Amino acid sequence: MLPRASSRVRINIPTVNVSEAWTPTPLRKQHLGLRLVRLYIPCVLIVSLVLNIYYFTRPAPLALPNALSSTKASLQPQHEYEHVDFHQLTDLIIVPGHGIYTSEGPPLNESSWQLLKMQQGEVGAFMAHIGKGVEMVKEHDSALLIFSGGKTRLRAGSYSEAQGYWAAADRMGWLTKDVYRRVFTEEYARDSYENVLFSVARFREITGRYPDRITVVGFDFKRERFLDLHRKALRYPKIRFNYIGINPPGDSSELLKNERENAYNLFAKDLYGCTERLAEKRRERNPFLTVHGYAGSCPEIAPFFSYCPDNPVAVYDGPLPWLS
Repeated sequence: MLPRASSRVRINIPTVNVSEAWTPTPLRKQHLGLRLVRLYIPCVLIVSLVLNIYYFTRPAPLALPNALSSTKASLQPQHEYEHVDFHQLTDLIIVPGHGIYTSEGPPLNESSWQLLKMQQGEVGAFMAHIGKGVEMVKEHDSALLIFSGGKTRLRAGSYSEAQGYWAAADRMGWLTKDVYRRVFTEEYARDSYENVLFSVARFREITGRYPDRITVVGFDFKRERFLDLHRKALRYPKIRFNYIGINPPGDSSELLKNERENAYNLFAKDLYGCTERLAEKRRERNPFLTVHGYAGSCPEIAPFFSYCPDNPVAVYDGPLPWLS
């Protein structure tokens, strides 16, 4: 008789090394998430702080759509004009600038102009010069009117004397359809000699030729300066050079005296304005340091623009297109 087998079964359970214990996967993910949160929260806070600082300190945005629409409106053509064949123009009318009209008010108001103290009370004469120039170009179909004068006043900013005269004529309604395309500006002249020379150069740029006749409209007390000195310096024929003088109301004897002392006598000793006080005046009247390009656009008279002889009263003796 075989012995009875025991009903109990022995199970060998392997021992587990504590060092080999592992953490379930879900717990690992939780620990990683906590680390990421701790890393990103400070970054988010820093970015948020920067954005808030920018938001509260940024400049106010420009209203670009409105600004652009108003700009487009102002650039629409405002004038009617007739076609002009510039090559057919023969006569040059020059109105030298004195003050600068800033286009900020009625042209007849002195407050609308940049003036020197000595020029107070002369705006009416400026407007008379402008009006006479426009009147002449209306009467002569072959004439070109040029307002001449540079950016001579620092306080006037980018406005030139010539630009101000043109704007004043336009504001008065004088630049009508029949003359609109025969009124130009010359914006580099710093004194009366350059008013004439540079306007002749502008005439050449516009028409492709030099003027057959020149008429200057300005103060009557400056007449001799233009006729005796500037015309002589350019060797322009006297019979083809005219001057129309309009003085301010009242006694002009003091104006004539100042003209002799501060202009005529200086040019009489220095025809081309190269030395001493005349050269200094030109520097003072060019605060924006502009430079003309007339020597390039008018090669026939290029030497004139740098002509400064050792003898300051020696007249230029080279060939000139208006003498041929």
